[in-house]
Amino acid sequence: MDAVVLVGGEGTRLRPLTLTRHKSLVPVCNRPALAILLDWLAEGGVSRAILAVGPNGAALVEAAREPGFAPIPVTAVVEREPLGSGGAVRNAVREAGITGRFVAVNGDIYAGFPLGPIIAAHEARRAEVTIALVAVDDSSGFGVAELGDDGRIVRFREKPPPGAAGAGLVNAGVWVFERHLVDEIPPGHVRVEETLFPALAREGRRIVGAVCNGVWADLGTPERYLALHHRLLGERSAVAALVRVEPGSAAVRSAVGKGSSLGPGALVEDSVLWERVQVGARALVTASIVADGAIIGEGAVVRRCVVGAGAVVAPGASAVGRKLEPGERYDGRDEA
Repeated sequence: MDAVVLVGGEGTRLRPLTLTRHKSLVPVCNRPALAILLDWLAEGGVSRAILAVGPNGAALVEAAREPGFAPIPVTAVVEREPLGSGGAVRNAVREAGITGRFVAVNGDIYAGFPLGPIIAAHEARRAEVTIALVAVDDSSGFGVAELGDDGRIVRFREKPPPGAAGAGLVNAGVWVFERHLVDEIPPGHVRVEETLFPALAREGRRIVGAVCNGVWADLGTPERYLALHHRLLGERSAVAALVRVEPGSAAVRSAVGKGSSLGPGALVEDSVLWERVQVGARALVTASIVADGAIIGEGAVVRRCVVGAGAVVAPGASAVGRKLEPGERYDGRDEA
């Protein structure tokens, strides 16, 4: 079975992190999110992945084709202009010559539930499309599905605004399609979540919801990205190879990427450090994301920050709730 992986977005909500890394290559516990997703697809029976990439996706395609990155063959279809989820699926299916049932998946999610049962449910219910659904406490910002007694989706509420939604079953960004549905997606920029799926539900077609249990996350914002690490790590830390940990320093409930260093007495807690991050002696990094090659100076404090690649927090500085652009230097002293 083929899978179309939607990776054409710009990752604007994850900036400044995505100014230097494609959003599908951001690390989750020190592995690129896309590599984890491709492993997941292969475990679910997918034999080929087609990346639906935007015009700036060359680095992503190059990474995905490196030896050892993916356990299955990976090809790419380039969008010359933004097409939305539906347009991207339509374009990729036609360009890649997909003729049968296939999986489509958003490239910026983490799925901790198995794919196989979703495909099995699709087959057993003879569905035209099956949508993986997950239960969340706060459904604002997500498409919410309502199920009938037979498991069909009878109605959608697309992305309720903050404060207007409570718990609900949300679209997890994993879909199993019958090939004929692609011909019902019109050309151009189309979002199936707003067009095809609601239309199928209104018409009483076989659009089925598969409720999934397990860790799931949309990596689209720094807050969600950090929250995923909190769920995956619990009280543990994930420290990659070639990390220098000096006496008296510690990484607590954190992920620390390869080539990074923690100076004497430094403390990193509830944070994600990418590769080659330098944390100086007696510095504190908490509840923050620090991108490749950034430097946290001696005695500096970084709380609830997103630090872009190569940025510098000066020795003795205090940064609280800030977003630092790649290469930016910060010398201020925020109040905690």
